[in-house]
Amino acid sequence: MDSRFAMFWARVLVCVGMLFVALGIISAAIALVPDMPWGKLTGLAVVERMLAMVVLMVAGLMAGAPLIVMAEMLRVFLDQRQLLGEIKLQLGKRQGEGEG
Repeated sequence: MDSRFAMFWARVLVCVGMLFVALGIISAAIALVPDMPWGKLTGLAVVERMLAMVVLMVAGLMAGAPLIVMAEMLRVFLDQRQLLGEIKLQLGKRQGEGEG
């Protein structure tokens, strides 16, 4: 049985996870720019912006990381399946040689 379908979805999950992480980083960068009182910088304004940036970056990581991990686990299972199939073929050949 071919595992191209599962491998395709593993790649899609990695791409979507990376997209979520990138969107978190991009939205954190965008959160710094608008409505920043550059003329009157106060400590509170800077703290608020930095807190918003950290929250957005963590949100992107929390959304994307599970998808990437799930995709990598799927790839590991597919690799194990292939390796076990090869081992089964090798054992079948050895048993066939021993009977003859």
